[in-house]
Amino acid sequence: MKILITGIGNVGKSTLREKIAAEYPGVFLQIDMDYYKENEIPASNGQSLLVEDVHGLERNPEQFDKIIYLMPPSNHIYLWLKRAWSWFSSGLVDLSEPKGINKKYAIQNIPVILRIVLKNILLRKRWVRNDMEIIERNFQDKVVIIENPMSFEKDKLHYTEIF
Repeated sequence: MKILITGIGNVGKSTLREKIAAEYPGVFLQIDMDYYKENEIPASNGQSLLVEDVHGLERNPEQFDKIIYLMPPSNHIYLWLKRAWSWFSSGLVDLSEPKGINKKYAIQNIPVILRIVLKNILLRKRWVRNDMEIIERNFQDKVVIIENPMSFEKDKLHYTEIF
């Protein structure tokens, strides 16, 4: 089985992937497509695949048996502010495609961080709307939309509804 966890940036995809894998030890091979440059998913050697990909609906989503789409939580802007501070204080900006200079508290990183954060905040509604259109047109039968990822992660019983 191949399961895609997707949604716009900074909505809890990694957290959910890790929690599902921890809930079912040894069942899933986890893949974070931020660090995997191919569009095709590698062979799993018999394990089910749990794939996290912010661009999942743009990169061959037909290959998945189930798609979990995380909607942005109500504190989404706050999550972006926390991530901006983390990038600034660590010097590591946008881990999937590093940007800026690799130096803690570097003033030079502020414009780069602001561009990324503002783009993600300002375009989030459009991106979600586009994703919903793709889901409605092509994948209604295999998508689970999680409206509140934070509460979903805390309730183990909901995992069984996905599989």
